[in-house]
Amino acid sequence: MPMESSVRAVVDRVRALPLGTRTLVTLVLAFSGVLAVLRTFDVLGTSAGTPGSALRYPYLVAVPGAVPWYPWTLLTAAFCETSIAEFVVTMVAVPFAADYLEQQWGAVELLRFTGIVVVVSNAIAVVLSLLLFLVLRSDLPLFGTHFHGLEALQAGFLVALAQLIPHHEIQLLGSRFRMHVHDLPMLYVGLSNVMCLLGFTSPFLLIQFGWLVSWTYLRFYQPNEMGSRGDMSDAFAFVHWFPPFVHKPLGRVCEMVHSVVARVGLVPRAEAHYTDLELNVEDEVPGAVPSGRAEAERRRAMALEALDQRMADAKAPPPSAPSAPEAPSGGAAPSGSPEAPRKSSSSM
Repeated sequence: MPMESSVRAVVDRVRALPLGTRTLVTLVLAFSGVLAVLRTFDVLGTSAGTPGSALRYPYLVAVPGAVPWYPWTLLTAAFCETSIAEFVVTMVAVPFAADYLEQQWGAVELLRFTGIVVVVSNAIAVVLSLLLFLVLRSDLPLFGTHFHGLEALQAGFLVALAQLIPHHEIQLLGSRFRMHVHDLPMLYVGLSNVMCLLGFTSPFLLIQFGWLVSWTYLRFYQPNEMGSRGDMSDAFAFVHWFPPFVHKPLGRVCEMVHSVVARVGLVPRAEAHYTDLELNVEDEVPGAVPSGRAEAERRRAMALEALDQRMADAKAPPPSAPSAPEAPSGGAAPSGSPEAPRKSSSSM
């Protein structure tokens, strides 16, 4: 049957993915599928919201006022897509990006990155909802909204790709539109700003949190092979997400913010041979331990090489099956006679 064959094709496609990516896709399929069934039949839900609303299932999605009773929703809510459009975008974007990042990081780091980005982003959204409740004295921020979906992780994946292959060019609509990978995160954040101004704070607000959380983790915390943490390269400084004319004033602000958050222990302090981490003013100290800059540049070069190889493999024609040699018209060729050269099948 067509339905059965379609399901089998999806299962085979998921099985072909590497472990970490397969885990993410399976979680999205499982939680989104369960939530869809519950909403369709309106069962096992609370009395909150309208029938069929995801608000009725605070044990799956993150309803800010219910998170203290269902803390696991800070993680599970990320894998619950509540609309067909969100589900399609996730199932197209996440496997592609996660597959590539897993080749660079490995399955463990991919899953750790996912957990940190979605949990911290959802936690920030819940805290912000609590603050809005205290200011507005309305129950709407706590019990009238919910956070769900992988928008935060999608933003995080764009930040990671911008870190690894910032200058790779993407062509859309037959090369009519071109942009670099480094520009994609801010394009997504810009979309988030527009949607939030139009009143669609959930789930688009999570994009901004995912951008900030993923950059912070990759900048300061992600372990690398040299034993250091983070990416201290100039190209990954926070100011480079913005136009050049604001780099200098924004850099001073970043320096002050970094000094404050480092003092309270939220991010590591700058290494001894760096006088200005965010502006990347380097003061070399003889005998100092090398920072993560060299490692970051090495990983960036490896990622670009892997992408080039992947694109080359995708463009290469599949090998054709060898055909049986035809006997010459004048009879069989002697066993010792040389074989005639074969023409290339590629066209110029």
